[in-house]
Amino acid sequence: MNKISQHELKNIKIANDLVAQDKFYRPLYHVAPPNGLLNDPNGLIYKDGYHHVHYQWSPIQPYHGMKHWYHLKTKDFVNYLDLGVSIIPDHEGEITGAFSGSAFETPKGTKIYYTGNIEDGKGNMIREVQISADLIGDQIVNKRIAVEHDSTLFTPHARDPKIFKYEDQIYMIFGVQCQDDKMGGLALYKTTDYETFTFDRILKPSLKNEDYGYMWECPNLDSLEEKLLFMISSEGWFNFKDDYELNNSRNVVYTAIKNLDLENYKLGETSIMKTMDYGHDFYAPQTYWYNDKLLMIGWLGAVDVQYPTDKYSWHSMLTIPRELSWNNDTLVQKPFNEFKKNILIKTENQKSKSLKIDKAVHLEFELENDLKIELLNSKGENIKINFTDKEIILDRSQQTANPTWNFETIRKACRKFKHQTVEIYVDSSSIEIFADNYQTIFTSRFFVENFDTIVFNKSTEAKVSNLKTINYLK
Repeated sequence: MNKISQHELKNIKIANDLVAQDKFYRPLYHVAPPNGLLNDPNGLIYKDGYHHVHYQWSPIQPYHGMKHWYHLKTKDFVNYLDLGVSIIPDHEGEITGAFSGSAFETPKGTKIYYTGNIEDGKGNMIREVQISADLIGDQIVNKRIAVEHDSTLFTPHARDPKIFKYEDQIYMIFGVQCQDDKMGGLALYKTTDYETFTFDRILKPSLKNEDYGYMWECPNLDSLEEKLLFMISSEGWFNFKDDYELNNSRNVVYTAIKNLDLENYKLGETSIMKTMDYGHDFYAPQTYWYNDKLLMIGWLGAVDVQYPTDKYSWHSMLTIPRELSWNNDTLVQKPFNEFKKNILIKTENQKSKSLKIDKAVHLEFELENDLKIELLNSKGENIKINFTDKEIILDRSQQTANPTWNFETIRKACRKFKHQTVEIYVDSSSIEIFADNYQTIFTSRFFVENFDTIVFNKSTEAKVSNLKTINYLK
């Protein structure tokens, strides 16, 4: 595992040349790494008229290696200022990687909080510490350890800090595996100055016989429309007997909470956490505020998977930004309106059984009954979407090339509404389906070379749009 500064220039060039050879799968309007592996979105914040987007980056090679942060900022999600590497793991608290974290605007300026990873050189984790730094201009500077690892409370798994205000108290929260029962929990540390943090408590599930996995990665707590949105990326919580819930290698789940049950060291949830996204490739989402809108960006990828793009020396991308709200206790995820307004071009109303497309397309339509959609190439290689009266189904089993992992199944969700609005964002190797009036989402990679046609099983009226290609400006 090497830092970017330790890679030889010739190897960087080899990786970049491989990326340039990918003529099929490189995205047009999703953020992807210059080379190597992209994973969790980090340090999201809207500041000085820009959306700042950092992400986890392992340079050069398309697998999980020495984690850096990479930094982009944008006003419109079309034109990005490419600010390059924002964290190189060079502090004593991050000798084997700068793991995930967040940004927060304090009275003393913008703070960055993230996890430093420390291993023994043989791949065995020793401990994880929480590091604080300052975002000054576009640079992350002044790294220092904010929270040391407490091995009496946690195993070496303790990561992904975020600041959360609740009942006039400021907390740093992060996910942990607890030392006593080896199950997941949410650590709370108090602060008054955003600099010094003292342990407060660990929150566990309120519902009996539920554990939500052995590690709660990337926890988010947000006040949203008079409720709390709590979501985690759970390690070790599966259900292989259910066609709908918990079918990924790691699962992003959420619940609505009225009040935290701090007195009893419980979350205070009244219903079990449920799947946030039913697709194959969605993990580690992070939220941030844009004025009065809560936005979310996720990793359009998955853990323990090898993609067909690995041979081109790049791996994964970020989702489009989504705006969050509630319908009762069900999360509503809409494509961020300003993103949609800026990225869509040449919108036409079409009624047809077949559409010719070129690498990227946006569809929006009203659905009343059943519908089958097939995206395919001239060889018949395809992905399929099927709206039945009871289910929504995504099938990518007939692609040109397939990911390699242990969770490659047809994905399904229960259909919530007979009449519904559907939006579908197709890019060169990804699809984001917003169904059930934005309450059922499928996010997946797919690998169909030279796809050029969308076929419906019956004539369908839809708004059809092309999309701009994003620009990276140095």
